[in-house]
Amino acid sequence: MKRVGLIGYGLAGRSFHAPLLQAAGFFISAIASRSIEKRGLAHDEFPLATILASAQELVEEELDLVVIASTNDGHAEQARLAIDAGIPVVVDKPMALDYYETLALFDYADARGVPITVFFNRLFDSDTLTMKQVIETGEIGDIFRFESRFERFRPESNPNAWRENTPSILGGGLLLDLQTHLVSTALHLFGAAEVAFASLRKIRGEVDDDVLIVLKHENGVDSYLSASAIAGAPGPRLRVNGRKAALIATGLDPQEALLRAGAKPLSTGWKDATSATSEFRIYKGENCIDYKGIPGNYVSYYNQVFSALENGAEMPISREFALDVARILDRARELDIRQ
Repeated sequence: MKRVGLIGYGLAGRSFHAPLLQAAGFFISAIASRSIEKRGLAHDEFPLATILASAQELVEEELDLVVIASTNDGHAEQARLAIDAGIPVVVDKPMALDYYETLALFDYADARGVPITVFFNRLFDSDTLTMKQVIETGEIGDIFRFESRFERFRPESNPNAWRENTPSILGGGLLLDLQTHLVSTALHLFGAAEVAFASLRKIRGEVDDDVLIVLKHENGVDSYLSASAIAGAPGPRLRVNGRKAALIATGLDPQEALLRAGAKPLSTGWKDATSATSEFRIYKGENCIDYKGIPGNYVSYYNQVFSALENGAEMPISREFALDVARILDRARELDIRQ
C-alpha cells in the first residue's frame, strides 16, 4: 500500500483529495495543517494518521507521495520540501502563482529526479468526458464555439474565505481558481491556443471576481471562458456550437456535491454512475433531445498517479500541459493590464 502525506485539511484536502486517495488504494499516513481545529478534525477522521502542524514535519515521515492542498501561496515552497526529501508530489491547482514559478518548480523536480504533477480534476468531469465523446463521434458536427462557465451570484464577499481576501498576486481571486479549470479543460479538448481577449475585474473590490478569457485554438475553435462570483443570472455550464447542432449542459458535474456530502467513491468511480453524470441536451433550433452523458470519475486521476508510482507510467498531467495552462493565465493578466 502506498503511504501518502496530505498538506492542508480544508475543503480541498478533506473533501476532495482524502476520499479520492483512499478510493485509489492509498493509505493516508500523515496530515499537516496549521489550524488546530483542522488538526483535531483530521485526527478524528483518520486516527491512524500522524497529525502534524507543518509541512516541514510531514516530509520527514516515510511516505510514497505528498499531496499539497494548502493555500496557493504555499504550493511552490511546500513542493520543494517534498522534492528535497525525494518524495513524489501532487500539487492542487494552481501549481504555482505564475508561469515562471511553475517552470522553476518542474525544473527543480526534474533536476532531482522526483516526479511532480498538478491536480486538474475537472478533466475527469462528466462534462469533459462527454465533450470528448461528442468531438470523437461528430454528434453536433464541426465545433466552432465552446462556452464554459463557472458562474454564481455572491454579491457580498466572504470575509473568512482566503481566496476572496488574498491579493491576486499572492494567489487569491478567480483567475488562479476557477479559470485554471476552464483553461485546462479547453486546452485538453481543443488543443493549443492563444489568448484573444481577457478581462479581469474586481467588482466587489478585493480580488478578481469576474474573469472572462477568450481563446483562439489552432484547430479553429474559439473558447469563451467565464468565471464570475457576481453573475445574477448564471449561464449554462457548457454551451457548444457545432455546424449540425448545439450541446448544452446546464448544471455542474455532480461529483463535488457528492464529495462535500461525504459520499465515498470506489476504485472504479461511483457505485451509482448516474449520480455522477451531468444532464445534457442537443438542440437544433427549437427542437431538442436528451443526450446520454458519460459519468464523471475523479478517482481516475489518482488511479493514474498510483500506476505512475507503481510501475513508472506517466503522471496524469504532463509538464508541457501544466506549463501551457500557466502561460495562458499569465497572458490573460498581461492583456488585461494593457487595455
